[in-house]
Amino acid sequence: MKAITIQLMAANKFRAIAKKLKYSPNSKSEFVEICRKKGCETPHTVECDVRTWWNSTLIQVNSILRCEDAILEWQRHKRHGVDREYFLDPSDFDLARDLAHVLNLFYEITLQISTSGSARLSNIVVFINQITEHLSTAISGADYPPALRNACRIGLKTTNKYYSLTDVSPLYRIAIVLHPSFRDEYFKLVNWEPEWIVEAIGLTREMWVNFYKPAPIAPTPSSSATKSSKPKSSMLAGLGGAAAARGGICSTDLLDIWLAGGLILDDNEPVNPLKWWIQQKKSGNTHGGLAHMALDVLSCPATSLDVERAFSFGRDYVSPRRHRLSARSLSRGMTVAFYLKNGLIKDGVLARWKGKIQDQKKFKTKEKLRAKEKGKSKIIVLDEE
Repeated sequence: MKAITIQLMAANKFRAIAKKLKYSPNSKSEFVEICRKKGCETPHTVECDVRTWWNSTLIQVNSILRCEDAILEWQRHKRHGVDREYFLDPSDFDLARDLAHVLNLFYEITLQISTSGSARLSNIVVFINQITEHLSTAISGADYPPALRNACRIGLKTTNKYYSLTDVSPLYRIAIVLHPSFRDEYFKLVNWEPEWIVEAIGLTREMWVNFYKPAPIAPTPSSSATKSSKPKSSMLAGLGGAAAARGGICSTDLLDIWLAGGLILDDNEPVNPLKWWIQQKKSGNTHGGLAHMALDVLSCPATSLDVERAFSFGRDYVSPRRHRLSARSLSRGMTVAFYLKNGLIKDGVLARWKGKIQDQKKFKTKEKLRAKEKGKSKIIVLDEE
């Protein structure tokens, strides 16, 4: 209980310093001057910890550590410093270093998830496993104070709660199985129970058989010769790490062949699964429908981030003068704007397209005018009797 109180006091001190520097211009200018004199790295400020901002605690802690030498001198200033109860001592800075070390992984993962198009469905389970291992190591070790280890226990409990929610959808496990750098080997590396691995493979097989497995082709006399002359698939190359221990099998089942194949790595790092499967599809190697299935599964958004940004973009696109646009026109306009934003439309294409439309309108207008003029030029003669 005493350790928790000390940690809360340190957090209150951090917030008091950040508040003082934010709302007192004189204190801020004095603090910046001391930072320059001490040679502290920029920016010369202490960030605020906002409850609704991701990673704001880590950002504040890093700013405290960045300006440590300046804070020790500035806080004792009679006019521009803080009250004595908010003075930081070496133990507070030690706690800040421990907290920064624990929170750094969350910051890195958040950056990957919050980058548009960066987070993939296969990464979610990997991220959760990284967080679980990170927190478990912090809890079991003696490097951190008891209060911080207790906080890690609460974080681990929350992580396990969300880990269990991945069982609601089979796509998370299927994405791992279809990842060329993971397959079923990843589950073994993270010590999954054998029945869990069997279930993940079963879900993959069920989806493949029901929706993607091609219909069987009747055997022909030349089929055996054709089959024996085919070159080896590219997925059998590039074995590394755990892939070196994977042996071949004699099964003709394409999913079994996929699971027994070597892991595809790029300098011992996982490859981009979407790019790899697209290359396989372009080369004509569909792996018995697994390529289509992998592209469908792995292209699913891992978070609602892109969806939320699409809603925000749609709101900006629909100005007050466009509020009567039909859903069809709105979706088409947003699609073209998205393609243009990502450089998928070459320069001048839209201008030429718009010019053609304008030329067509002018031509139709001229045709209408000519028709009217012809109608007026006709003279009707009536016989009078």
